[in-house]
Amino acid sequence: MIFWNRLMSWIPAIILLGILIFLYSIYFLYNIKPNFEGLNLEIVIQHFLILMFLISLLRAMVIQPGVISKELIEQTWIQWDEYQQQEKERETEQRQRRSLKSAKTFKTENDEDRSVVNMDAEDDDQNIKKEYYKKRNENRFCKKCFIPKPLRTHHCSQCRCCWQRMDHHCQWINNCVAQDNYKIFISMIFYASCLLVWVSISQYTVFLNVIETDVPDLILFIIVLHYYFTLLITVLITGFFIFHLYLISQNKTTLEQLEDKPDRLNYNQGIWQNFKSIMGPNILLWFLPVQ
Repeated sequence: MIFWNRLMSWIPAIILLGILIFLYSIYFLYNIKPNFEGLNLEIVIQHFLILMFLISLLRAMVIQPGVISKELIEQTWIQWDEYQQQEKERETEQRQRRSLKSAKTFKTENDEDRSVVNMDAEDDDQNIKKEYYKKRNENRFCKKCFIPKPLRTHHCSQCRCCWQRMDHHCQWINNCVAQDNYKIFISMIFYASCLLVWVSISQYTVFLNVIETDVPDLILFIIVLHYYFTLLITVLITGFFIFHLYLISQNKTTLEQLEDKPDRLNYNQGIWQNFKSIMGPNILLWFLPVQ
């Protein structure tokens, strides 16, 4: 059963491979081949982008997304034990505060004094709640892996393990996107966006020629299908790439964006620092398929 599930999980990746072969084959037959007069800069750039995309795709598939180091797990265990102790102390303190609050409210002689006391108590309660939520976000436990989760760690039900700084599970690469392959994933969708925009623009002339000339219906259907399908994927992938640029600028993951809550910890260090922390300090290597 496990083997069958793993085999089925590769179906989206196989479909992706089929789409790539279809798009390139039609583009080669009706755009590159008819106009080929030897190597030129355009063909070199096109195939450089294709090569970089394929390298990024393969690396994103095979790299372990975000393995949690033993040192970090041990450190988190210590933090978890401290958190458990603090939780007990917090519960005791809350009980004492409730008792004190009730006593103060009872002793006030008029409504004005009572409201002041209650407002002060509510402010204190809000501060305690904020601190509690902060601690709760910092101290989570995975009941499936049976380990305390370090910050920004999530359990993937499909990979069946916890990944550090998990962004999402991508069916198309049959792998999670997390701390160790996120930069590679960004490179992949960057090159995919560049390629698709290039193909959409260069294929437009072929598209017009086919419509204006008398060609067999099958060829017309293939060219029109290829062009509109390319446009659709271009919009989706480019939009997806822009979305991830936004996430990087905010130092968020997709999961954190979807679960955006007021009590969630904020990792934003400013746009430039966010990009450097995720993509690396050297801007020249940001969109190369290297870690």
